[in-house]
Amino acid sequence: NIDFVMSLGSISDVPQALADLHEFEAMVTNSIKPIVAWAFYVESMKDIYEMCVAIAGSEEEFLRNPFMIFYAEPNTPLYHGKDAVEKLLFAAEKKIPIVYTPCPMAGGTAPATMAGMLVDTLAECLSGVVMSQVVRPGAPIIMGGVVSIMDMATTILSYGAPELALASAALAEVARWLKLPMWSTGGCTDSKLLDEQAALEAALNLLLAGLSGANLIHDVGFMESAMTGSQELLVLSDEIIGMVKRVVRGVEVNEETLALDIIHKVGTGGNFLGEDHTLRHFRTEAWYPRLLDRRMYLDWVGGGSLTLAQRVNKKTREVLESYQPVPLPQDVLEGIDEILRRADERAAEIEAQKV
Repeated sequence: NIDFVMSLGSISDVPQALADLHEFEAMVTNSIKPIVAWAFYVESMKDIYEMCVAIAGSEEEFLRNPFMIFYAEPNTPLYHGKDAVEKLLFAAEKKIPIVYTPCPMAGGTAPATMAGMLVDTLAECLSGVVMSQVVRPGAPIIMGGVVSIMDMATTILSYGAPELALASAALAEVARWLKLPMWSTGGCTDSKLLDEQAALEAALNLLLAGLSGANLIHDVGFMESAMTGSQELLVLSDEIIGMVKRVVRGVEVNEETLALDIIHKVGTGGNFLGEDHTLRHFRTEAWYPRLLDRRMYLDWVGGGSLTLAQRVNKKTREVLESYQPVPLPQDVLEGIDEILRRADERAAEIEAQKV
């Protein structure tokens, strides 16, 4: 049910100056889904772009069907740092899609009121949109914001607060009014492990993000104010996203779905189990879970009495043990290795100059 890939943690077993490049390498060599990539500096963005061109075969082919978008942030409140602007302008020059999203904390780096925080957020992300369009009118850009509160009891950004879901939905309404694509947040929690709190908070913010009409919803699987990435929460959120997608799809109303002829045929006191109409629609009309359990109690006991957390853990281990990525062609892999080698040499030269 998850439609794109973004890193869930930071790589620590490579030189830190190259962590962004190796994260992209790990994603692009292990998934065929679209990727949202970040970079420390614009030089790393250029390396990632070069990898994308190597995979696509040419710049023209990549721009015709881009499978990667960049991510960049201003510094709240109301400051566009040099690195952020350089990333924004490079993406615009190359016509690479980019997400430009502030990360305000109501009461900390933004006004304590939801409306005030949204004003600050819109000023930051829309000024980024303007800069992008000045460089290249029509340059692809996605507005958004990771908008939540500073919890005054802990002084941290809350990732499970209802205000995160509420403010994100409000921002999505403005994006729809402006006819701009929207970057939102969901599937995250302030909990430290996969428990009832994690499920509750992730479900709430995913549902509101889906109902708000946001186009890309990120940070799925993040715990502890985004300080911890959880593979188990990622798996559980995939199930929740399936539910949300069904709700967002809504109720289709036409002559076939109204089923008036079938209602008259079955009549009073009958049932619809044996009708061809049921056979045609039961798979697509209803959502069926993979992890949630709908069995009766005795059947659940007979199946091992596994809790949701246990089922999620089991599924997570199965995915990790069985997943086989679609390999990239050998010449593409060699091209990626060469780009990483050059980046490594550049990083070594920079470090040598510091000594």
